[in-house]
Amino acid sequence: MQVNFFMWICASLPILAILILMVGFKWSASKAGPTGFFVALAVAVLVFKANFHLLANSNAKGFVMAFYVLYIVWGALLLYNVVDITGGIESIGATFMAMTKNKILQLLMIGFAFVTFLQGVAGFGVPVAVGAPLLIGMGFDPVSAVAVALIGHAWAVTFGDMAASFASLQQATGLSAADLAPWCGLFIALAGIFCGMFAVHAYGGTKALRQGIVPTLVVSLSMSISLWFITQWEPTLATFLSGIIGMVVTAVLSRVKIYNTKAAIEASASTGRLTSNPVTVKGKVVEKKMPFNLAFAPYYSLIIIVLFVKFVPGVEDWLKHLLVLKLKFGEYSTGLGWVTPAGSSTSVGIFSHAGAFLFYASFIGILIYRAKGIWKAGMFKKLLSKVVKGGVNSSIATTSMVLMAFIMVESGMTYMLAKGVADALGSIYPIFIPLVGVLGAFMTGSNTNSNVMFGAFQVQVANILGISTLISAAAQTAGGSIGSMLAPSKVIVGTSTVGLTGREGEVIGKTLKYCVTLALILGIVAWVMLFILCRHVY
Repeated sequence: MQVNFFMWICASLPILAILILMVGFKWSASKAGPTGFFVALAVAVLVFKANFHLLANSNAKGFVMAFYVLYIVWGALLLYNVVDITGGIESIGATFMAMTKNKILQLLMIGFAFVTFLQGVAGFGVPVAVGAPLLIGMGFDPVSAVAVALIGHAWAVTFGDMAASFASLQQATGLSAADLAPWCGLFIALAGIFCGMFAVHAYGGTKALRQGIVPTLVVSLSMSISLWFITQWEPTLATFLSGIIGMVVTAVLSRVKIYNTKAAIEASASTGRLTSNPVTVKGKVVEKKMPFNLAFAPYYSLIIIVLFVKFVPGVEDWLKHLLVLKLKFGEYSTGLGWVTPAGSSTSVGIFSHAGAFLFYASFIGILIYRAKGIWKAGMFKKLLSKVVKGGVNSSIATTSMVLMAFIMVESGMTYMLAKGVADALGSIYPIFIPLVGVLGAFMTGSNTNSNVMFGAFQVQVANILGISTLISAAAQTAGGSIGSMLAPSKVIVGTSTVGLTGREGEVIGKTLKYCVTLALILGIVAWVMLFILCRHVY
């Protein structure tokens, strides 16, 4: 299929439609996504000569992939809300808030480690919605608090929600999870080191960073290095466990005498903007309603479940084959001769999927809370309401964008876009890979959707340029991850929970410089790896 300007413009129309509707007209992803899907459908039929057989098959594959991702999304929402409605999240936050009076350590504990942990178990703006009010309650300036929570959680998005974004990247690109995970982990770990420093800088500038550089590096390095190692063992737990490790390391540092002297506490407070707000979350005084270990019990359950499945011989294989959703397809092509080879859809093990582990942990958590008298009558109804409210819009957005992406790939539209970009930019293109990921996250509010939209595109460009698809895909999701700090939906969540409605532009202005700077750093790293250090990697 020959590339020409007219067809390249037509191929870009679905993405342009989403960009214009979300950025220009402020539409939500759940409204813009279906529109992008129908634009892709029309272009595929009218310009790229896709037939009914191709459309039916690509949509069937898309629905299975959407289910693969949303299984995790709904499970994560369920587990988080089981803990939240009992007061568990508040109790966990109160525990950390009581550990130290050093403002930089408080910031690292809540605005970096704790929000990373929350991203590991929930996502969807939850780290910002919970983390920002906690920071304000500890006396941090509201704008800084929202910015810190946005920056602090962004690096960890790819492997958050039990690695939902990583799953979407893997499925969109067709790359092996085992091959892809270490490279994604490497880029995300590098981003984590910078996000830790940027979070402190957002609070108090160079002065605060200089004052807290040692604990900042200790915490960020411990979290980043642990994440990289965990991705090579079990990607679904990488963000979750690295957040826990960060909280433990910060808790240890909070007991170090040099950080708790009167001079150190005063110095940490003098570096940034603070308020005298009472300790509140969403207008309520933060209370430790239950012991930490009880509040954390569902997450302990999740860890135990994963370890049991992974390390007890035969369990994982039995679960994988118990009930599997997988569809097979023959070869088909467009009227222009673009061929999709025979193959199968994403394979979803209903009982072995990461989403299933989240559901298991949720039910165990309910049983534990019920046994302790914490789970009250009426909570189950409240739980279902919160889960449905949180999951419907994201499900519509994700499904429509997955379907759009499959139509674009299998009609030849993605190849047309990739070939045009590769021909225009050539060897300098890798510098811009993370910025494309940032754009996707900004447009859709989700790294998952950014990977769905641009994952296949990045692989196509890499193949055309003769560079590593693994490194290109990793740079894509790293960009999409840090782009979360600019996502309008998350910014709005943060500002609305702390009473800053209408000041979203101020928050974005504060995070924009960090996001763009880090994206360019990651892009330069990608270029060096692709053309100098790792030219042998496929």
